[in-house]
Amino acid sequence: MILENGHSTQYLLDYKNGLIPKGLGLGIELDNYFVWKRGQFNIILGHDNVGKSYFILWYFLALATNHNLTFTLFMDENYHGKVMRDLIQMYIGKKFDTLTDEEIIKGEVKMESMFKFVDNTKRYTPDELISIFEKSNTDNYLIDPFNALKTDMGYSSNYDVLNKLKQFSKLGKTIFVNAHPSSASGRRQATYPEKHNWAGHVMAPLKSDIEGGKAFANKADDFLVVHRLTQHEEMWNLTMVEVVKVKDTDTGGKPTTLNVPILLDYNSGYGMRSQGVDCIKRDNKKTLTAKMFDDSQDNYTNPFKRNEIDNFPF
Repeated sequence: MILENGHSTQYLLDYKNGLIPKGLGLGIELDNYFVWKRGQFNIILGHDNVGKSYFILWYFLALATNHNLTFTLFMDENYHGKVMRDLIQMYIGKKFDTLTDEEIIKGEVKMESMFKFVDNTKRYTPDELISIFEKSNTDNYLIDPFNALKTDMGYSSNYDVLNKLKQFSKLGKTIFVNAHPSSASGRRQATYPEKHNWAGHVMAPLKSDIEGGKAFANKADDFLVVHRLTQHEEMWNLTMVEVVKVKDTDTGGKPTTLNVPILLDYNSGYGMRSQGVDCIKRDNKKTLTAKMFDDSQDNYTNPFKRNEIDNFPF
């Protein structure tokens, strides 16, 4: 079908007059680089066990409590009870095993008003999962990880699946896909060199390292890399987030500076902190700020902003 003349007039006038809506932020450093947008197709890349799923759960909970957004989660590698436990603990802000039965039930009900879970006891074709997504009718959809889908991961089939997901996002649905890098990016040659302060630790993958090839970077609107030095004595609890692609910077966001990732503190499992700020909004509780914590226990300065690696505090 050929569009009629004038199909873009309203957009052009709205753009000129500053009426195109900006993405939604959380009041933290991340907002400078990555914001939530309706109808966006987002890829998140990271090695196994670096906390990609935890990062995305925290980010979703922050969006839900700040902007009343809803989510449908397909998480093949995480038991639903554990995911719910993590969400409740982040939301209430207390260790889960110290919660009363009443607090747990109330927390579960609250989370169920924000999150829907896809049964992960079976494997789905992309068409089956998209059909489930269509029926769930939420604002956001997560596939974690992509390689859990019943597809052959070939170049052509990946493009086919990604095009279907992209088409679904055009209905105003925001999609997040967690993905792993290819095996080569985790080999010894992909570790920091001998004279580096982090010698032997695995480096963050590049966008091009993603399992399944370049199709993912090509089709993504925004592309994030999540990394963590899991065996580092002091930095193990800091999640590094690099924003390596932002398709539409006019509505918010931009790539992070090379080798200067955003740092997020694990915060003992109570929801990540950015420069000391906990942005999750909780019922009858103020948003937590750095002043409410003992600053002696944290270093909020991003070490990557230093010019010389020898000056890094780690």
